[in-house]
Amino acid sequence: MSVVLGISNSGHDASAAVLVGGRLVAAIAEERLCRIKCIGGMIPEQAIDEVLRIAGASRRDVDHIGMLHGYYPEEYLRRPALGRELVRKFKRTSRHLRGKQTERIWSEHVLREAMEHGLAFEDCFRYRLFLKNEGFRPDAKVTFHRHHAIHALLAGYYSGFGECMVITADGYGDLDEVHTSNVYRNGNLEVTAVSHGYGQSAGMFYQSITELLGFRPLRHEGKVLGLAAFGDPSVLLDSFRNALRASPDGKTFVSDFIGPESANRARHEYLASVIRGHSRENVAAAAQQALEDAFLTLVRQLARQSGLRKIALNGGVAANVKLNQRIAALTEIDDVFVFPGMSDTGNCVGTGLFALEQANPGFLSTSQHRLEDVYLGPRFSDAEIESALRDSGLGYEKLDEQALVERTARAIHAGWVVGWFQGRMEFGPRALGNRSMIGRPTDKSINKSLNDRLERTEFMPFAPSALAEYADELFENVGRARHAAEFMTVTFDVKREWHDRISAVVHVDGTARPQLVRRETNPLYHAVIDRYRELSGIPLVLNTSFNVHEEPIVCAPAEGIRAVSEDRIDALAIGPYWVDNPRRGAFR
Repeated sequence: MSVVLGISNSGHDASAAVLVGGRLVAAIAEERLCRIKCIGGMIPEQAIDEVLRIAGASRRDVDHIGMLHGYYPEEYLRRPALGRELVRKFKRTSRHLRGKQTERIWSEHVLREAMEHGLAFEDCFRYRLFLKNEGFRPDAKVTFHRHHAIHALLAGYYSGFGECMVITADGYGDLDEVHTSNVYRNGNLEVTAVSHGYGQSAGMFYQSITELLGFRPLRHEGKVLGLAAFGDPSVLLDSFRNALRASPDGKTFVSDFIGPESANRARHEYLASVIRGHSRENVAAAAQQALEDAFLTLVRQLARQSGLRKIALNGGVAANVKLNQRIAALTEIDDVFVFPGMSDTGNCVGTGLFALEQANPGFLSTSQHRLEDVYLGPRFSDAEIESALRDSGLGYEKLDEQALVERTARAIHAGWVVGWFQGRMEFGPRALGNRSMIGRPTDKSINKSLNDRLERTEFMPFAPSALAEYADELFENVGRARHAAEFMTVTFDVKREWHDRISAVVHVDGTARPQLVRRETNPLYHAVIDRYRELSGIPLVLNTSFNVHEEPIVCAPAEGIRAVSEDRIDALAIGPYWVDNPRRGAFR
């Protein structure tokens, strides 16, 4: 069986995935291993080795490697212009003589130069040197793939729809692409519209607002989304439409700021002047409304043009869960799917799929796939977990599965926050019940107390993990995004009778961002929630990612155990072991 490796090495995301015999076996972000949040701009060396280890393979076993136009050591790239190539060689030799490491180059510059000289990017990549230095076989095949095509393929292929609309939108991709509209049919993509230019980018528009509100762009866009529910969009909406709107034909994003990267700087300065003197809440609300209005226009136009009623989304903008709810509510739409690894982190899976298709033409059209789960990271044996527990010096108790479920559910019911560390780590930005902190959803004050313990500043409540079979009892209009909600990528209106009962997971606008948990995909997590339901009458628990502020979600046992020592959680259920926080006492 062929071993296909997919790599993503964008500026703020680095990740790797492996497919064996056409099946996605493992995927992981580099940040989870090196413990530096949002690390990118490099080849994800640790992630490559880890996904191959999970697959029972090594770099010498890899047959095909799919990559994108990301960041590479300059030694792997040849500049098409002779003068620039000579300068590159001189600088590299000078650094080498001074004992300095090689620099990394964003290969977009090389791609543009190649096109100017009538070359393909592939003509400028030093394949043999890359394969030799990175430890792959000399006959491994390396292919490069376009950024937004990768996003679109992932959304369409894993939706399970067969045929559907696909829209991608993010900060920017290759050659200033910032959005694509597509029709996906059984592995084939037809691009119907493309937005070009930094000043037309919906992703960079939202990043500007994030920065102007004092948050970190590419990290804290979710805080802007949460803040928007507290504001009045009408105060600034007309001004914001100058910075982002749909084109008159409804096919692309446009703004008053047209051109290369400088256009986005001009737009940023315009937004800074417009929001001066206005509340953060109103700024966030207007930004969210402007984004929704423009995006929904594109969706309606594509629906009219294609005649299709199902849509799949990907790219960083698809992380906006309220936008996804608005799309699902359109009368033109029957079903919405959002690829769970919507940032560039997920693109390692897409580069792997494209490489697989090149190696086996027709594979994508004959292997349509509905994504069932994203438990694609490492798991740890009982022995590995117990070794880490012994090293910590904390007391622990080994329980059978039924006892672990019972104690966890009762602890939650008693108001404890339990670190839940089980099975394979999730791929993507959401904690989906294998690296989660879980608690009682009935007390709204937990939002402040737990955020204080985790050193977070959030404007949205924590999310609920809900039993899938109770979804229609809890939320409105689940049917149009039921699959998407398994991965916590969409909000729903919470039914009125549940608002007070689960106040810790309901936002000020009456919405929640649930994970619908099916017994088939995560039986142990489902069992804990179901036992809590028997105790409380509530078929969901509060769920937040197992990490503190500005750290990646935990991966290895020692990282989860540290949360007990630092008093982030009241107890830890890690594999079959129960660990009490000494400050809290023992729960029995």
